[in-house]
Amino acid sequence: MYRLIIADDETIVLNGIKNTIDWNALGVEVAAVARDGEEFYKKALECMPDIALVDIRMPYMDGLTAIGKLNPLLNHCQFIIFTAYQDFNYAKRALELGVMAYITKPILKNEVIEKVKLAIRRLESTNQGRNLKIETAMSSIEQVTRYMQSHVDTDYTLIDVADYMQMNPAYLSRYFKEKMNMTFGEYDKKLKMERTSDLLLTTNLKMYEIAERLGYKSTQHFSRIFKEYAGMTPMEYRQRRES
Repeated sequence: MYRLIIADDETIVLNGIKNTIDWNALGVEVAAVARDGEEFYKKALECMPDIALVDIRMPYMDGLTAIGKLNPLLNHCQFIIFTAYQDFNYAKRALELGVMAYITKPILKNEVIEKVKLAIRRLESTNQGRNLKIETAMSSIEQVTRYMQSHVDTDYTLIDVADYMQMNPAYLSRYFKEKMNMTFGEYDKKLKMERTSDLLLTTNLKMYEIAERLGYKSTQHFSRIFKEYAGMTPMEYRQRRES
């Protein structure tokens, strides 16, 4: 079965696409749905879809921005975009991102089916479909790092990732070090400090709120780690936004 994600902030459109098409008959599984761009980005990294149906205009992050971030991470995924905005700039940007198809609203069910069938043919022709009995384009280490990236705001552990990958934790630890030239913990810290930098500059969350969000039990410990990473305290770093 090919894995599909649908992203649209209009509930009627989202449910209509999900529930009125016989996906099983197409050999497709609806692996996830999302109602805004950030949710689409995170869920796409989690479910690693073969096909994505994405609205251009969504809250928090527009569809094309999300696709631009996902493209290098999901290089086999076939992106199909929806929009009510018939604007050349959108079409041009979509083409630059390698979007497979462009559907204007109101969406016709038959057109969605036609585009999805085209996506399946493209997947089959490049031998990158998930239902093919060969190794996918994504290696195990890529799956591990994508899981960590998509769960950076949670208190995940090596055991959680090992369970997800169906690996022995000790083996995963050695495998990670071999492939990444850094330990699992070092990479986890790098991701969380990068996320901290973003949250400090783009939100008004308090230090303890950011620490808790990223799984740190001690705000003091969290601040010390960030200072080692950035060369300044979280408060000093945030002042850059205000200066």
